[in-house]
Amino acid sequence: MTQIRLTTPTPFGIATLVVRVLVGGYVMFAAVPKIADPLAFATSIGHYELLPSAAVNAFALVIPWLEVLVGTALVLGLRLRTSAILTGVLILVFTAAVAWAVLHNLQIDCGCFGSQGGEDVSWSKVLKNLAMVAGCGLIVWKPESWLRLDH
Repeated sequence: MTQIRLTTPTPFGIATLVVRVLVGGYVMFAAVPKIADPLAFATSIGHYELLPSAAVNAFALVIPWLEVLVGTALVLGLRLRTSAILTGVLILVFTAAVAWAVLHNLQIDCGCFGSQGGEDVSWSKVLKNLAMVAGCGLIVWKPESWLRLDH
């Protein structure tokens, strides 16, 4: 049975709640325009030149729903350690693609929000993503968080 854990909030528990909402919310928010316009997202994926063209459309259809799934689980605190690991790995894969694009001097949009105005690939974007991965790592290391769902 799923229940919400209503313990007395600690400063660390509140901090991890904030990290959960910010990172999970960002991932969920980024998924919406990709779901709404999968062709634009497929075009963004293709600009990275990392996948064979036959795989681009499949990734464009699957990745946004995966973002919704892991982002929602993280925000709700459902299987917190697992959702933080999955969210962190997903962001890490995106970060590796952005770093690859920067290293290869590709002048492209990151595709983070589909056609809804992401930012250009840059080391700044890599650092922002790594900060979110670090937040996920913090939750994995110590999954104490306030207002989370447990099984």
